[in-house]
Amino acid sequence: MKRKFSFLVFTFILSFTLFAQDTPSPYLFDEFQDGYVVYKDGRKFSVKLNFNLVTGKYLFKEKTDSLEKEFTEPEMVLSMLIDDRTFLMSAGKATELIQVNPQFLVYYVGLKKKAPDKISYGGTSETASVDSYTSLAGKGLISGVRENNRIITDVHKTYKVQVGKRNRNFYNKRTFLKIFPKQKRPIIESYIDDKNVNFDSVEQVFALYQYVISL
Repeated sequence: MKRKFSFLVFTFILSFTLFAQDTPSPYLFDEFQDGYVVYKDGRKFSVKLNFNLVTGKYLFKEKTDSLEKEFTEPEMVLSMLIDDRTFLMSAGKATELIQVNPQFLVYYVGLKKKAPDKISYGGTSETASVDSYTSLAGKGLISGVRENNRIITDVHKTYKVQVGKRNRNFYNKRTFLKIFPKQKRPIIESYIDDKNVNFDSVEQVFALYQYVISL
């Protein structure tokens, strides 16, 4: 009986460990990245940046402290620069600008579910939810925001591109083919199959788009 109980405890702990390892980060980047915030009035600030996939908001840290802060006037932000990547301010999703003309954007949205409750032995229960409170403090913050305790299960990418004079959205092979005339679809589909295009890869999708608009 003792051996059986020990085995059950070991299995429970192992399952919880695997659950913790498989749960994606609540942030777009694993760590806050050095970058610049460019305002529409010309101001430019050097800060560490990230995007919270749970709340759907950009966050920053000033170099003078380590507090996670929200933008109090997001409508004044023109862009955010991280290395050679450009992000645009948007609500609910991170928006990356890949190309200005013709436009090519990528939207990153966190797929969420309620976080399991902690129970004995540090385990979890899938049957209930808990409310948590963020307590960010300092300039540029919205403090004490109440939010459901959520975890990210995956990050979904949607692409927005310019086709002719219209902007169109897609996220996989089927939705990509639908935005082009029927007579072009066979050659486009052949390219996708020959190149084995992965629609989760921004680089591959951008190359596909460049190919198609050159036809």
